[in-house]
Amino acid sequence: MTGEKSRALVLGTTVFWKNDKNDFGTVIAKDWSSVTVKWDNRASQTIMHNDMDSCTAA
Repeated sequence: MTGEKSRALVLGTTVFWKNDKNDFGTVIAKDWSSVTVKWDNRASQTIMHNDMDSCTAA
């Protein structure tokens, strides 16, 4: 997704890594520069908005 779409995410949104429906997480925090995703199968990760190109929203 683009940085603009990333900035529009709301808490609780499900996101997928590289469009893989088995590799998903939930947006648990966001601020002006990044979002934090709690991945289902690994640790939480903070990602800068403009680096969200490998993610898609449900």
